[in-house]
Amino acid sequence: MELNLYFHDRPCGVLHIDRERMSFSYLPAYSSAGGPPISVVMPTDQHNWADAIVFPFFENLLPEGSIRQILASRLGTSENNFSRLLESTGGDVAGAISIHPPGQRETPHQAALPPALTDHELGQILEQIKTQPFLTNNTQGMRLSLAGAQSKLPVVIDQNGELHLTGQFASTHIIKPPSPRFPALVENEYLCMRAAARAGLITPQVALRNFVTADGQHHDCYVVQRYDRTTDGNTTSRLHQEDVCQITSTVSAQKYTQDGGPGFGELFQVIRQHARPPAVHQQELVRRMLFNLMIGNQDAHAKNFSLLHTRGGPTLAPAYDLVSTLIYEELQQRFAMPIGHAWTINDLDSDALHEFQQSTGINLRRQAKVLQRFISSALKAIELEATAVEQVCWPQSHPMLHQIVALSRRHANQLRQWLA
Repeated sequence: MELNLYFHDRPCGVLHIDRERMSFSYLPAYSSAGGPPISVVMPTDQHNWADAIVFPFFENLLPEGSIRQILASRLGTSENNFSRLLESTGGDVAGAISIHPPGQRETPHQAALPPALTDHELGQILEQIKTQPFLTNNTQGMRLSLAGAQSKLPVVIDQNGELHLTGQFASTHIIKPPSPRFPALVENEYLCMRAAARAGLITPQVALRNFVTADGQHHDCYVVQRYDRTTDGNTTSRLHQEDVCQITSTVSAQKYTQDGGPGFGELFQVIRQHARPPAVHQQELVRRMLFNLMIGNQDAHAKNFSLLHTRGGPTLAPAYDLVSTLIYEELQQRFAMPIGHAWTINDLDSDALHEFQQSTGINLRRQAKVLQRFISSALKAIELEATAVEQVCWPQSHPMLHQIVALSRRHANQLRQWLA
């Protein structure tokens, strides 16, 4: 099967899929006109690209795990039928790519934006996506997909703050509903993202938004602005991004280091090789690593780090999916990426510090004073934001906020000792 690829709304190439093998070819007219590559590992000076690089790149655009299984079931196909999955959901994926069946053209602005949703309608849709991810087969022509294992709803939020389904438009925001399995996950991520921003990390804007369930109960969902979209009036444009699994040709099932995925060595190498200026983004990456250690985010795997393509060249994308996972005992207690031999914060010692330097080329001890100051400011940010979030969220989430603060204080002390 062949699927047409558009990049920044321009025809750029053809994706060839034969069962579970893929290849990609740039259109000669696109390459000769100096069109930008779809990936730092697929430059346009080579016309054809083979499965080893192409398959991981496109597989990582699809949702993962149970969400992919539900999506495939809804489409009446196998979760390994990548041609069907990409054909059905490739219209609005991460970055500036859109994927279309033969004969279908990129026409993002022909249809009117669907009507604004009420809080009750939003509640109905958030219930619906549990069994119909991304509202596949929706009558309003939605063709979209977001990578990840959580339920998500891409939406458009207009200049008046009203929320719309995307229809044929590029989404501007992503909504995550409450999790029935992990209490206060919405407030958890909201706190961690706000604290990261206050601590000086680069993050997208986040918010809580009320919705009403069928039985009249009020809840909050988590809303994050897409950093790979820009809006000018009512026009939304795509910015390109690619995650570290795509760049390192790693399938999503291997996103964790323990499963064969990239570690900090590969992550810093990607930044050093592709991000501009590399030194600035390496420092941001070090601070992000320390912040994740403080809040107990054990799920900072390779798909949670991306490059954002800008006019000045690729940069480290803003931080996303910052969550204190350690407060949920049933979740993995080990780091997604080890620091040297250390798989938990209790394992951090001088050997881990040396091993980290050997694998990444980053000497944390040489930066100890600066990093100690960051740890103190980050802890203060977590404490202040927890107080602020407590004022706007439902009372049942307050114990979780206090738990994150206590955990962060304990981890901050451990990190100070580690870097001393």
